[in-house]
Amino acid sequence: MKTQNTNFFQQLGQEHLNNLVKEVKETIATGIHINNKNAFGAVDYWNMQRNRKTRMVRRYLVA
Repeated sequence: MKTQNTNFFQQLGQEHLNNLVKEVKETIATGIHINNKNAFGAVDYWNMQRNRKTRMVRRYLVA
C-alpha cells in the first residue's frame, strides 16, 4: 500500500493552485459583545462543598 500520494497536485492547474495558496487580508470583527464575567462564583463553591458532604455521608452509609 502506498503511503504517499504524489498525483494530488498534478490534477490542479497553476491558476487553481495559486488561488489555494493566496494570502488573504485578515479583518477584525467589530460590534461583538464579550461577557468578561467570572463563571465561578461563591454559589458554585457552596454547591461543591454541599455535594462533597453528601457524598461522604452516602459513602459511610453504604459501607
